[in-house]
Amino acid sequence: MDQYPASAEDRQEKADANRAMFDRIASRYDLLNRVMSLGLDAWWRRRLVALCALQPHDLCLDLCCGTGDVTRLLARHGARAVGLDASANMLAVARRHDPRLSYVQGDALALPFADAQFSAVTIAFGNRNVASLERLYAEMRRVAQPGGRVVSLEINCPTVPWLAALFFLYFSHVPPLAARIFGVDAAAYHYLPASVRRYPGPEAVAAIMANAGLHDIHIERYLGGALVLHRAFA
Repeated sequence: MDQYPASAEDRQEKADANRAMFDRIASRYDLLNRVMSLGLDAWWRRRLVALCALQPHDLCLDLCCGTGDVTRLLARHGARAVGLDASANMLAVARRHDPRLSYVQGDALALPFADAQFSAVTIAFGNRNVASLERLYAEMRRVAQPGGRVVSLEINCPTVPWLAALFFLYFSHVPPLAARIFGVDAAAYHYLPASVRRYPGPEAVAAIMANAGLHDIHIERYLGGALVLHRAFA
């Protein structure tokens, strides 16, 4: 059962709204990520790539790649990396960072790739922005080679009550303020706390992954559960 909009029209509306939002904030996206995470997002992305256990020349796919942070990390570890995102403006920034890498504009819920093509499929901070986690993980499993790794990184609601209160206080005020300071549409960052509140917990996400046919699912939690990594095998 989908955790997100049930009808095709609702899913398309969510996809269109998210694409427009990321198009608006693309030019300052990297800077705001560093500010909001106090620079920790770079470490979490490195951990995600480490869980891919890459071999030289592995073909990897990075979904909802944004400006290409994880895509570039995969390439630096010797992989042949492909990034996919719905936002043309995000991909334009990614290509400026490294024009040698392959980027594709597309829908993470309907991937334009053949079955069993990639050694690893990743997604970082994109899960909350798709209209169906069920479809997302089904597509990730479909394009992963048998035994290939599927790794995701996402913000979650902390499990400790006092930490959750501080977490939502921070994300309710700091991201919109930082956006205004750096001349970005602050409305794009007001959605963040609500998107985290309605995002399923780590065990529920693991169940969705298992239902999609993934197995040996491993969960890592950081900052009291505010950041969660899932690693599974196709």
